Amino acid sequence: MKGTIICYGASNTYGYDPRSFMGDRYGKDIRWTGVLAEKTDWSIRNHGMNGRCIPHTASQIRFACEQTEEWGREQAPLWLAVMLGTNDLLMEPGFRAEDAAERMEKFLLVLSETEAVKSGRICLWLIAPPAMKRGAWVEEDSLCLESERLGGEYRKIAEKLGIRYTDAGQWDIQVVFDGVHFSEEGHRRFAAGMLKELSD
Repeated sequence: MKGTIICYGASNTYGYDPRSFMGDRYGKDIRWTGVLAEKTDWSIRNHGMNGRCIPHTASQIRFACEQTEEWGREQAPLWLAVMLGTNDLLMEPGFRAEDAAERMEKFLLVLSETEAVKSGRICLWLIAPPAMKRGAWVEEDSLCLESERLGGEYRKIAEKLGIRYTDAGQWDIQVVFDGVHFSEEGHRRFAAGMLKELSD
C-alpha cells in the first residue's frame, strides 16, 4: 500500500444517488472513491457527507481539526483531499467564487496549524469541484458561472499556501437532472482523473 488518501467532501464524494429520495448512494463499484480504491494501491477513505459546506463555524472547524489530528496518528503517507464549495454557492444567497474561496482559505489555514499537518504527517490537497450545470437545483446561470470560476480562485489559494491542487472542473464530469450530482459516468470520469493525478 502506498499510503492513505482521506477524501473529505460533500455528496459527490459520499456518492449520493440522486435517483433516491432517502439519501441512498451509488454502489462502491460506481462511486469514484470505490473505483479509485479498486484501481490503485492507495487506501482510499471516503469521508463525504451530503450537504456539507466548507467548515466555517467554530464547532465545525473544531470537529474537523479533531478529525485531522486523529487521522494523523495513522501510518504515513497521508493526504487529506478536500473538495468542497458547491454547497456554499447553492446555500448562501449572493455567494460568489471569491466568497467560497475566502472561506476555504480560512479553513485550510486552521488545518495547517494542526499538529498532524505541521509535522508533515498529513499533506493537504485542495480539489476544485466540477462546475454545476443548469438543472432542477440550478436555475440561475450565475450559479453555473460562479462554480466555473471556483477553480481559478482555489488555484490562488493552493499557490499561496504551497499545497497540492487539482482542478476537477477540467474533467468534463457528467451530472444528472439536478445539475449538481455526478451521473454514473461522471463518477467513472472523476475516478479516471484522480488516477491520472496519482500517476503524474
